[in-house]
This record gives sequence, C-alpha cells and structure tokens, in this order.
Amino acid sequence: MVTVIPKGTSESPAATGQRSLWIAGGLALAWLLPLATHAVHLDVVLPFVVLAGTMAVQRGCVGLIDRFVVSCAQLFGAACLFGLAITYWPGHLHPTLIAGVALSVLVLVAAATKRLTRPPRPRAEWLLALAAAGVSAVTLVPYVARDLGGRLGLPLAGEDIARHFLLYDVIGRIGGYPFLRPEALRPFVPDEQWQGIANYPQGLHFAYAVLDRFVRSSGHNGAPGTTADVLIWLLVGTFLLLALAVLWAARRIAGPGTSPARLLPVLFVIAAWLVLGDPVTVLSRGYPNELAGLACAVVLTGLVARPLTRTGEQLVTVALLLVGVSFSYPLFLPYAGIVAAWWAWRARLWRHWWAWPVAIVTLTIAAIGPLTAAAASSGEQLLLNGTARVVDRPATLTLAVLAALALLANRRAPSQRAALFAVLVAFAMAAGLGLYQIATIGRPVYYFDKLLHLLIVVGLAGLGGLARVLPRRGLPVRLAVAFPVVLAMAVAGGKWHTTPVAPGVKLALGQDRGSPEGARDALLMARMYPDGGNAINVDLMGSPWRNWSATLSASALQGQYRHFPGWSQLLYPGGRGATYADLERLVVDSPVTVRFFVHDPEASMLVVDVEHPNRPAVRSGQPLPVAFGDPLAPSNIAAARLLAAKYPTKVQVVYATPANP
Repeated sequence: MVTVIPKGTSESPAATGQRSLWIAGGLALAWLLPLATHAVHLDVVLPFVVLAGTMAVQRGCVGLIDRFVVSCAQLFGAACLFGLAITYWPGHLHPTLIAGVALSVLVLVAAATKRLTRPPRPRAEWLLALAAAGVSAVTLVPYVARDLGGRLGLPLAGEDIARHFLLYDVIGRIGGYPFLRPEALRPFVPDEQWQGIANYPQGLHFAYAVLDRFVRSSGHNGAPGTTADVLIWLLVGTFLLLALAVLWAARRIAGPGTSPARLLPVLFVIAAWLVLGDPVTVLSRGYPNELAGLACAVVLTGLVARPLTRTGEQLVTVALLLVGVSFSYPLFLPYAGIVAAWWAWRARLWRHWWAWPVAIVTLTIAAIGPLTAAAASSGEQLLLNGTARVVDRPATLTLAVLAALALLANRRAPSQRAALFAVLVAFAMAAGLGLYQIATIGRPVYYFDKLLHLLIVVGLAGLGGLARVLPRRGLPVRLAVAFPVVLAMAVAGGKWHTTPVAPGVKLALGQDRGSPEGARDALLMARMYPDGGNAINVDLMGSPWRNWSATLSASALQGQYRHFPGWSQLLYPGGRGATYADLERLVVDSPVTVRFFVHDPEASMLVVDVEHPNRPAVRSGQPLPVAFGDPLAPSNIAAARLLAAKYPTKVQVVYATPANP
C-alpha cells in the first residue's frame, strides 16, 4: 500500500521510488493481462476488470451500488469520447488494444489522484440490491425462456431494431463511428437513407460493438446469428442498468437516513412500474439508444439531487453524462443540460477557474449529438409518427403528480427541491412538445411518448421523496398502501389505462411475441448465406408479416440492407398490395441477384387488381392468413418459379425447411 503524504509536504525519495514502481508495474499489468486473456479467449473478463478498477478509484461515493452506477455512467460517456479517437487509430476495435489503453488510463488516474491506497469500506445496500434482483428476474424470464429466434423476434414488432443492428454491425466492420467515415457506410444503406443513418446517434452502437469483441475474444465481426444474439443480450442488459439507475436515484433522493421500512414499499412500487408499465415496452420494442439516454438522464437526476461528496468527481461525472445523452438520445439533452445547469448554479462553479474549460469542452463535445441528429433529420422530425407503444396517459400523470407532491412536502431539503425541479422540467418538456404537435397536426405522436418515457423515469426517481412522507405505521400498513398501486399497474395499461393486462404481464406470459417466425426465417437465411451471396434474399415462405419481417431482418444480418427498401414496399401487408407485374419489375430493376426462399404451397400475397384487391376478410387484431393473396393471382411458389424460368441468371429459388413451418 502506498502511503499518502499530508498536503504541503513532499515525499521521501524512498516513497517516490515506491510510487514509481507501483505505476510501472500497473502499466505493465495493464497490457500483460489483455494479452493473456486474448491468448486463452477470455477477453470477456476485461470489461469487468475495467469496471472494478473504475469503482476502486471512486471517492465521491461509498456504497458498492453507488460506485457501480456512477462507474457505469462514467465509462459509457468515456467510451463515447474514446470512439472519436478509435475511429482513426490503426487497431480499431481489437479488444487487447482497447483494454490496454483503458487499464493504462485507470492506472494513471489512480496515480495522479493518489488513489492507490485502500478505499473506505463500502456500505451495504441490501434493499436496493434486492429490488434490482427482483426486476432482473422478471425481465430475464421471457428472454431466457426463448430461443434466439424468439428473442430476436420480440423487437421485430417494430422495424427499428434492424437499423440498430445495421449501425452496430457497420461500426464493427469499419472500426469506428460512421458519422466520421460516412463514405464507408454507402455499400450498406440505400442512397436515400445514407445521410440519416450516417448521422444517427451512435454512442451506444459503438459501445455494443466494442463489448461484442470482448464477448467473442475477436478482432473481427462474428457470424450474423452470433452477433445478433450478443446485441439482444446487450439490449436486455441496458434495460437492467436503466432499472438499477432508477431504483438507485430514488434511493439517493430518499436520503441516507431513510429506514428500510419506509423505503421498501416505495422501491416495490418503482420496481413494479419498471417491469409492468411503459418502461419495459422500450425494451420489448427494441430501442437501445433510448434506454441508454434514459439511464444517463436518471443517473444525472440522482446526482443533481444529491451530488457526490467531491466536486471534481461530480463535475467530471456530470460532463460524461451529458456526453452520454448527446451520443445516445439527443432528444433528452435539453433536460440533461437544464438540470446540470441547476447543479452548477447551486455549486457556484463559476468561482472555480478549472470549471470553465471543463464546461467549454463538455458543451463542444455534447453538441456533436444534436448537430449530427439535425443533419439526419427533416425540419418536421418532431412531428413524425413511429412504432413505439402509446404511453399510459392517466398512469403517467398520476405518477408525476404523486412525485411532485411528495417532493413538495419536503421542499426545505435541497435534495428534494432539486428533484422537484427535475420532475417539473421533464413535465414541461413533454407538455410543450405535446401542445406543439396538437397545434400542428392535431394530436400528439411518437416523440411525445418518448418524452413521456423520460417523465416516467424521472418521476419514478422522484418517488424516493415519498419515503419521507409515508404514514408512521408499521411495514404491513405501508405495503398495504403500495399494493393497490402495483395491482392497478398489473391489471390494465394502454393509452387510457383501459387495456386489460399491463404490457409487462403480456411480455412475461408470452402474449407479446413480436415476430419469432420472421426472426427464425431470417436466421436460417443468414446461416445459409452469411454475406447474402451477392443477392437480396426475399422470404416468401409463410404469412405476410412473417415474410416482411424476415426479409428486413435478413437484409440487415447479411449486410444487404441497401437493397431492401423496394422489397419492403412490395411485401408490406399494410400497403395497397402488389401484382405479379410489380414483382417482376422489382426483379428486373434489382442491381443484384434475387433469391426467393419458399416453403408453404399455400402462401400467397399477390393480387390481380391493386385498386380492387380480392383478399380474405380479417378482423382487426387477428393474424393474417398464409393465403393472403387473390386466389386468381399466382401463389408465392408459382410466382418464384415463373420468374426463375424467365430470368434464370437473375433469379434463384431456395426450397427451404424453416424451423417453424
């Protein structure tokens, strides 16, 4: 152990030499360990080593969970920054190089801050750990119980996950951010989508691509199925980190003096809201960027309400959180900037000269996210619709009011005032956008629900203040107050809280399935042709939604998404329909070979007349039949055979045997 000399004195030559030996040994070990783990294919341990090292140098927080959450936030922001340099260095995403640099930085930080001594004994947070474990268990059940096709099929209910995989995959291919090397993205995306995808926030995709290398102990991309599996588990892990961050922020806002008996019912309600209500739909719909942005925002909320005990650590952490929000979900950056400014004003940072350069650098880097997002967006971006589930309006309003009232009752405490300010800012942002959308297009849409997600996690964190105002009764009475809230969340959901059964219950019971058949078809196609075989692979094996989802997913898995848009319009069941002539036109215009996968002889989608399509009548909410086309039009197999006979050098037909016929 290195001895720390009191301020104002100098170290003896022996102490200086000992410190130098420690630093030299640490730097050597920082590179020897990654070399050793890579040799035995155990690079997966290195992220945990980096995390443990980051936790060890924390001095502004004491509890293990405190250190874990703060360290994860710091590492994500640092990874976003690190990606700017990695994009241009020769080694790119090789795990040995990344781990060696990360561990070397930790050694130098520990040496510069004289934190090579043993840290204070951490404080146990068993109740917080228990709540996080409960959320993890409920969340993991539907993913552990499914095969890869079932897991990948969940987010295929919305098409966004394919583009998230595309960015994650391309970052692995080019070794860095596509927004810094946009031309490298052109072979993988359609020209009309190139600018939008190239400038989409990429911090989390970069972090995923790096972690994928450590999981597989490889310097290159893996097989499509393996890479997709890593992506799904990282998506689940991101949600679990968000859940822990919300619980941690609520515990932090409640204050260190809150007894477990007061805190237990509050954490019970928060945990139930996370896994039953709207937050879990962000996971099941496959929005990894939003999960990361929400996690950074809620950690920032906890730190603004109750800052770290060391101003320097607090400033660095807030700066990295702003970078994390900017590089993951810039829509939340105004909220993050406002609450960070609240803390800076309270802390009177303007009095410290060193705070000014940190602020300038942070604002400069944090501007990258919104500037690139602006380049990727149209002037009416905030008015666009999307596939996110509509948020439960009454439940969200109840949550916001409950959190605000609880914090208002304790407004004399600075931490409660800061948390109340955060809740009001989140509410004002959602209300402002909602009013703008209503005035412009007559109703609130997509991004309004995204800001409601922000209000939900900030409001859940604000519920920590409720622990201070619960009745002074025994634990059973407090739980009796919490149980009806949890029951109300479980039995209903939907836009007006009138849909039977909450979204999380449907997910856990397997009612929310997404498109597992489409995912399994896509995995089959990707296993047969990992790089697409210089062709666009089109699924015609089953029902319409299955075919559309599989073709979309396979195009991303195989690196052929550039050729998908035309086929998306033809296969999309919600469109006006397509004739055999439309199908033939796509084949003729395709710049690459068209490979049709067929299986079910009953499968059909084509119509004779798009103006008067003759299709089976299907009730709203019911699945479309396999034979969805006009009986007078060719079936899928017949159409594929006709085109293969007419264009033998352009069309291939694969008679596949999918895992789920």
